This record gives sequence, structure tokens and C-alpha cells, in this order.
Amino acid sequence: MKKKISTIIIILVLLLSSVMIMGTIYYAREYADQDFDQILYYLLNGAENTAPDVTKAIISANIIPVIILFIILCVLMIGNLKNNVYLNLKFKDKKAKIQIYPIKTISNHKVLFVTIIFIIALITTIKGFKVDAYIMYNLQETKIYEEYYVAGDSVNITFPEQKRNLIIISVESLETTLCSRENGGGWEYSIIPELEQLQLENINFSNTEKLGGARTLYGTAFTSGGLVAHTAGIPLVTPATVNNDSGNYSGTGRFLDNAYTLGDILEEQGYNLEIMMGSEGEYGGRAQYFRTNGNYKIFDLNYAIDTGRMTIEDKVWWGFEDDKLFAWAREEITDLSNQEEPFNIIIHTVDTHFVDGYLSQYAENKFDTQYENVHAYSSKLISDFVKWVQEQDFYDNTTIVIVGDHLGMQSEFYKAHIEEDYERTVYNVIINSAIEGTNTTNRQFSTIDMFPTILASIGVQIEGERLGLGTNLFSGKQTLIEELGYEYVNNEIRKKSTFYNEALLGEDYELIRETQMKNNIR
Repeated sequence: MKKKISTIIIILVLLLSSVMIMGTIYYAREYADQDFDQILYYLLNGAENTAPDVTKAIISANIIPVIILFIILCVLMIGNLKNNVYLNLKFKDKKAKIQIYPIKTISNHKVLFVTIIFIIALITTIKGFKVDAYIMYNLQETKIYEEYYVAGDSVNITFPEQKRNLIIISVESLETTLCSRENGGGWEYSIIPELEQLQLENINFSNTEKLGGARTLYGTAFTSGGLVAHTAGIPLVTPATVNNDSGNYSGTGRFLDNAYTLGDILEEQGYNLEIMMGSEGEYGGRAQYFRTNGNYKIFDLNYAIDTGRMTIEDKVWWGFEDDKLFAWAREEITDLSNQEEPFNIIIHTVDTHFVDGYLSQYAENKFDTQYENVHAYSSKLISDFVKWVQEQDFYDNTTIVIVGDHLGMQSEFYKAHIEEDYERTVYNVIINSAIEGTNTTNRQFSTIDMFPTILASIGVQIEGERLGLGTNLFSGKQTLIEELGYEYVNNEIRKKSTFYNEALLGEDYELIRETQMKNNIR
């Protein structure tokens, strides 16, 4: 009986080790730019709502490698065969017969072998998922928020007499990289010609002389983090981000309550606010964040079902496809435009999400890979939507901002197409801005700088030109990256911050007030 239990334990440990090793190799190869913080965040905030197709794709990519490794490890422990394999050696007059399989050293010390394999798997997982780096940085304390964070309610924010409508299209994993090399992209040909043309004809903040975009800082390289970066000017870091209804950090069910965000500012100015997304809003705490900061109307998968636009049987991909998202966005914007108050609507797409995206039935197969075709169709779909907005009566008083939420996560896909020294950046374009764009090229900035920049694009004047950790790119003021350097800023926000955890994510608003007064920001 003991032998059977021991055998079962050995098999289970080897299976677990195989999953750990092959899973880590897959993650490190495909998603090399992602941090452990992101995984931890989603595990604590709605990972159960992940699209089944994404889960299936990851499992299918790993199941055969796991089985192969598991079989190899089991075969190595075989103790004896009827016909063992020997190696006959002859040196001068001496002969030697060495058994090379089964390997006695392993079969005679199975527990030791399994222990070593598990330790190797554990080390591989810790290094591959960057758990060691996460722990190392969380043992250090940063003061970057105390020194540079600007709370929006501590500075003067002045709106124009006629307030402008604001449409933000947050596109999943959209990079300027997908534009043609001729115009500053990383591809030999343009995958997103319509979106590329929009950048050429409107305001694009670029890191080069040609088309370009923003870099991502730690805590902003995933969807929830990208949305927070664009609307609050700060990263979204873990720990201390368990802010959902089932178990939240602050105990109130509110998310980043003390961060003074785009939604907070626009709500105070009487805007009607709405966010649309083709998935469940609770995934990653997005619905909680936008309810907390601006009390946005949440139009997500559940809302579409509750209002009879679709049934649960109609669900595809993460919820509903971008075709429906933009069709319904036209309806929502038409209703908003008929109200007396100005509006802000955020439209977050999902079709270009990894793995390989969701290909619409209306999409053309122009390119060799599905991911390229998905992006190409997304470009056309967004362009058609922009044209529709431009035809509406309210357009003259409306600014459209199109941004990628973060870089694409399929690292190998991009490496296969771009030159080694090309710097991938997040897409941005501002259409029908209230002010002219100057000093738009050769800028060093990140997605957190879009927060004050978006406000400036609708004619808002910001005392000091900074909000959160972001800088208004329309101004002549340096961004934190330009002032301090990317590596410094990125490393600092990876560290533990008492200010972030207790003030922004917690309930200690007085800590924010004291810091702002100390820095003479008011």
C-alpha cells in the first residue's frame, strides 16, 4: 500500500513539474515582456472571466510538450528491463560493460531524482515568471509618488466655456509597430493602413521623427493597467489591488477611490459618462474602477444581455465582437449627443486580444497570419466608425482619441517581423483637437502622459501641466521619462510605495493632501 501511495505521489510530482517547466518555457517565449505582477493582479481580480478560447489556445499549445516531457521523466525512472541496454568498451586488453539504460543511478534513487526535478521546475518557474524580481522590488521602498505625484484636486483645472465631447477608443494591443517602415512602423507593409493614415493626418505624439508612440511602464502593460494609465496617470500595481465585490483591498468595494481621475474631473463638470467593452466589466476590476471614478455607465456583455441585444448563446470570444461593439456605440453616442450635457464615452475593443485575436466573418484574409488579418479588419472598422462620427452634427465640438491599451503580448509574433533595434510603441492619435499639436516628435513618454494630454485636447488648462505622474504632451514641460530617464522611473514604480498602497488604493486621503502641501503644488 505504501509503495502504491509513493508511486502515485512521484507521478503527480513529475506531472506538476512537467506542467511548470513547459508552461514557463511557453510563457517566457510568447510573453517575454510581461511581469508577474500582471498575472497576480488578474488572479486576484476576475481571472475566472477569461475568454474560453484564450484558455483553450494556451492549453492546446502546451499539452503535447507537457505529455512528452512527462513521459521522458517517467521512462528515466524505469528500474529494469528484460533486455537492458549496455555499452561495451574496450581499452587495450581490458573490457568493460556499462549499463546505459535503464539508468541505475536514477532508478535506485527515485525520490532524490523527483526532488531534483521539482526543484529545477520551481526555479524555472520563479525565474521565468519573474517572481524573484517581483519579490526583490517589493522589498524596496520608493518615494516617487511623494515627490512627483500631482492630485488633480490640488491644482486648478479650467474648462473652456463651451465644453467639448470626448470619444476615447481604447484598442486592445494596438501598436504603431504595425504601420509601414516607410512611415515609422516596424512592418515592411502596413497592416493597419487606415489607422496609419489617421496618424499622418492628425496629431500623433511620437518617439521618433516619423510616426511613433508611447512606451509602457511597469503596471501599465495589460488592459486594466493601460486604462488606469490613460485615465489616472498612474500604473496599476499589485499587491493591494484586490478591489472587487468578493474580496477588496479597502473593504468598501471601491477601486482607486483616492485617485483623482478623468472620470472624477468630467463628472464634476457635468459630463454624461459611459464605457463600452465587449467582455464582462468585472474582469480585471474595470467596472469597479469606472464606477468608483466618475460613476460611468457600464455597457458590457452582461448589459447587452440584460437589455435584450443578445443572449448568452450569442457569446463569442470574450463576450461580443467588435462589429457589435461599434454598431451599438453608434446608438449610444446618438443618445448621448441628444442630451444637453457634454459626454465622454470610452470604447474598449477586444478582437485584437491574444491569442491570435478573433477574426470577424466580414474580415478579408489579406495576410499570412490570422493576427495580421484581425488587426487589418480592426483598422478598417475603427476608421469607418471615425468617418461616421465626423458626419454627425455634434462632431465639430467633439475630440476623438484613439490609443492602444498596451503593447501586443505575443512577443514572438512581433520579433518575427520587425528589425532587432526597432522600438515597439503604443499607438496614439488625436483627431479634432481643441489645440494645435506642437513638439510632437522625438518625445520620450509613456501611456501615463496621455491622461493630462487627453484633457488638454478638449481645451482644458491644467495648472503645472501635470496630473498623476503624467505630463501634458501639448505643453513644453518635460515628461518624467525625459526628466529622470525611463529606467529610473520604471524601476522606481516597481518598488513598494506606502503612498500608493495607503493613499491611492487605501483610505488615507490625508496623506495625499499632506504631500501636495509639502510640495507646494496648490
